[in-house]
Amino acid sequence: MISIEEARSIILARIKPLKSRELELAHCRDRVLAEEITAREDIPPFTNSAMDGYAVRAGDTRGASPKKPIKFTVLADLPAGQVSRIEVGRNQAIRIMTGAPIPFGADSVVMVEDTREVEDGVEVLAEVSKGENIREAGESVKRGDLVIKRGTVLRPPEIGMLAALGYSRVQVIPSPRVGIISSGDELQEIEEVLSPGKIRDCNRYSLAAAVAQYGGIPISLGIAPDRKDELKKKLTAALTTDLVLTSGGVSVGKYDLVRETLREIDGELLIRQVAMKPGKPLTFTVVRGIPVFSLPGNPVSVLVSFLQFVRPALLKMEGKTRLRKPEVEAILEEDFRERTDRTHMVRVAVTNDGGIYYARPTGPQGSGILRSLVLANGLMVIPPNRGPLANGEKVRVILIDEPEVK
Repeated sequence: MISIEEARSIILARIKPLKSRELELAHCRDRVLAEEITAREDIPPFTNSAMDGYAVRAGDTRGASPKKPIKFTVLADLPAGQVSRIEVGRNQAIRIMTGAPIPFGADSVVMVEDTREVEDGVEVLAEVSKGENIREAGESVKRGDLVIKRGTVLRPPEIGMLAALGYSRVQVIPSPRVGIISSGDELQEIEEVLSPGKIRDCNRYSLAAAVAQYGGIPISLGIAPDRKDELKKKLTAALTTDLVLTSGGVSVGKYDLVRETLREIDGELLIRQVAMKPGKPLTFTVVRGIPVFSLPGNPVSVLVSFLQFVRPALLKMEGKTRLRKPEVEAILEEDFRERTDRTHMVRVAVTNDGGIYYARPTGPQGSGILRSLVLANGLMVIPPNRGPLANGEKVRVILIDEPEVK
């Protein structure tokens, strides 16, 4: 067995980001940008009003107040999307909407709240200074500016900026395609009535959800029975994807055939076991350049192994650099008596009370008890041969999901 850190290092050393592709902007959220984005024009492209109000000359408003309003003649209305050809003169105004270009002669905008309409014009009730309530051309971005750097993860603000700059397609690292296979004669499809001795295949669904959550495209390849020829067909078909996940069939039993089958199709075995509980019988193999994670069959082991090893590999394939879940120091809220010679990932419910984290185990910790993971939002990390732990001890916790602050 090797340590979690050693296993992760071996895996990440063999994972490379995918080649970039040009994608339509609508498909680029959460993708990593693979080119530098420079502005091809100013934003905004013209000087415009930041408010609904009246475009005026600022000097003409000097001394205006509610008690001493200054009357202006209104020349026209100017909605957004139109351009006025009328020049604003002394004590003249154009009624202007937010986003409309500032008309000739005007140098400021009086907010509509600081005006009062009268029968033959408008009264201004407050002074404005030159440039007030105006957005200058290039105020946000100037032509030629480097706006978004290569390597940036595209969030909604970056997507909006790209659209504003006229980029309908950009070079990004695409989503990895992940083939998912469940292995075992005991498995049935979830909609089938259970036969004696059978269980429903939940791993394929939890893995597909996990892959999608972290940016991959899950491709379900079904259930492989405990026959080497059928398993080989499934694995060979899976090698058309960017990464392969199998669950089950990696222990030392007579019908655990995954490791041997991978060897027969030219797999390079890099990891055989990891000193982690749950998740010890994890295999990592590279077959014809494709990374293959063979995860244990128990549903908790599958997801804990995914979070520790598959998730960072998937993120690296996407070109991302923040590969680890956040970790916090928490106060244990009850005694925990289990002790093991492996690093123990204990499912815990984490709360955040004013910036202080608390962790409570979510019940029995068997690797087949998926409900304990349903109730958890963190994994308490207990080093090998440490324990039992007492209520009130400080412990290290990997956050699966960030808890709400009380």
